[in-house]
Amino acid sequence: MSAAIFLTTFFDLCRDTVRALANAPRRHGIALALTLGGPALVLAADAGSSPVIVHYVQRPPYMTPSNDGLAGLTGAPTVMAFKRANVPFVLAETPFARQMHMLESNSGQDCMIGMFKKPERELFAKFTQPVYQDRAQVILTASANAHRFAKYSSVTDVFNDKSMRLLVKLRYSYGVALDALIERYQPTINKTADENLLMLKAIKLQMDDYMFIAPEEAAVAIAAAGFSESDFAQIKFKNMPDGEHRRIMCSKNVPDEVIAKLNAAIKVGK
Repeated sequence: MSAAIFLTTFFDLCRDTVRALANAPRRHGIALALTLGGPALVLAADAGSSPVIVHYVQRPPYMTPSNDGLAGLTGAPTVMAFKRANVPFVLAETPFARQMHMLESNSGQDCMIGMFKKPERELFAKFTQPVYQDRAQVILTASANAHRFAKYSSVTDVFNDKSMRLLVKLRYSYGVALDALIERYQPTINKTADENLLMLKAIKLQMDDYMFIAPEEAAVAIAAAGFSESDFAQIKFKNMPDGEHRRIMCSKNVPDEVIAKLNAAIKVGK
């Protein structure tokens, strides 16, 4: 059996296990299981209900595990929305690429946290109302590399310099407007499946020249990666597109009634 087939089978088995645990008869309350490389927190509203599996990655300040389930700019309002809506759910730590595969395959009731709404995603997913809006993205580069950006007045100038290599996360969106600029100007790109903390390491070591990050995430992510803010430079351009709205994105198997309940709960929470 190849490594890829083994990992796919393993993740499917873990997912099925946590669903079985979540669906097992129980009183109101919480159960813990180990799945998908991390803890899963099961919150069932009533016995026999079928929970939604809410996937996350540890990405401060957006989402981090807490005693209440998840903390953070998108994690906390998402958990609160499910609780207010009285929708039973499971929190499972799952790699980003694996989350996308689950939603596209529509094999269960799965949701992702803090996702940008894009037309191509609407083909296989449903979206709630926004739980958070980012500030405009900034360019993050190594301090030792910052001088190379001094001659640029806009992000499109950077894109037009093909010697500058942009690090992007595989299948990730940086918002409709910024994604469109990347598609139009075709900068030199290195795609990775790594999460943000490892991407920061690549920038620090100048394996790649720059990446995009929301300013509210930068300082927290740099500290979480074990670096100092002085190791990096944040470059802001006035013509950078506005920050995007982040939403809960769910597979088509999640009923419309659940999305409506979540939307009502999100509205109450604002």
